[in-house]
Amino acid sequence: MNNSNKMAAILSNVSSSNALYPLTSERPIATLPFDCKYRMIDFPLSSLSNAHVDNILMTFNQGETQSVFDHLGSGGEWGLDGFKSRYFVYLQEDFQRLKEQGKEYFAQQLSFLKKSKAPYTVLLGSKFICNVDLNAVLKIHKLAGKEITAVYKKVSPDLAGAYDTILRFDESGKMTNCYKNQLEDPQEKEALCLNIFIVNTACLIDFLEKMQKAGELASVSHLLRVHMKEYDVNTYEYTGYMSNITDIKSYYDANMVMLDSANFTSLLYGSQPIYTKIKNEVPTYFSKESKVVKSQLGSGGIIEGEIRSSLISRGSKVQKDALIEHTLIFTNSLVKSGAKIQYAIIDKNVVVENNVKIIGTPDKPVVIPKGTVVSEDVLE
Repeated sequence: MNNSNKMAAILSNVSSSNALYPLTSERPIATLPFDCKYRMIDFPLSSLSNAHVDNILMTFNQGETQSVFDHLGSGGEWGLDGFKSRYFVYLQEDFQRLKEQGKEYFAQQLSFLKKSKAPYTVLLGSKFICNVDLNAVLKIHKLAGKEITAVYKKVSPDLAGAYDTILRFDESGKMTNCYKNQLEDPQEKEALCLNIFIVNTACLIDFLEKMQKAGELASVSHLLRVHMKEYDVNTYEYTGYMSNITDIKSYYDANMVMLDSANFTSLLYGSQPIYTKIKNEVPTYFSKESKVVKSQLGSGGIIEGEIRSSLISRGSKVQKDALIEHTLIFTNSLVKSGAKIQYAIIDKNVVVENNVKIIGTPDKPVVIPKGTVVSEDVLE
């Protein structure tokens, strides 16, 4: 069997942000819902699936894996349930504990890489919503003949978080990098690193052994971003749709722009399909009294009220005379008769009682945490 294009993957899901609370109080960024039926982890997993990557090591923070296993199951939707396909889940805190005990804290990653017998390894995360063709990146990586290829997109620096990595290039094309908050003389467009790398596996093994010997941080993705300026790095410019999830506002906006058919089609229905957990549910029911304008809805719901410019996830119910505008509603929530919701994010299993008003603003949408029963008005 020709393994010359084989890739393994390390998928880091340990980034967190207090600016996303309370949405991430019980789940990682990776399993945040997106566009009615997807989760954010679907995008990196789909890129890997489309590139036929069938061995993945994933890292998560302690206490955040319940929603991960619930969503991934056997991994069948992403081709990870075959005889030679598998995924492994580890806790970042376990690596840190091994480091504190003076033990080889990268032992699992090194064992995974050596057993994969893949010449190349993809490193990526889940905070960027994008649809990257990893086969195309690998082709450029091989042509360049360098040890590391970093994927970036040119964006306004306002779209980068404080600790996102910005790439700069000198006249000879050599790359340097810094965090956004270290950036001097920001330009109209900056090269935002999407935390996607293809690395020669042998180089990555040497790098991790070197970092472990030096007692560096127990985070592969963080270390690579910090130390990649020490290497001759090749780059790949991604020109497709991208959203960077840094806070509640950016998350809300990333969902709302999916109501634009051009963005929706570009991200979800290009040559690279996006896969998600399959649920065999009945279609959403719309009563004769219901009115739905410029909105998207998942399956299994019951709609009797009015919905405008909103995204309603699977299994949610909107009763008669309720009005929902510019709002995200997650799975299995109930909006009772006479309620009015504008500019809000309603987490899963929320009940909004009769005639209650939840009113936010475009710049500061109201967030109602998971499982809340809202019996009084919430006004921003």
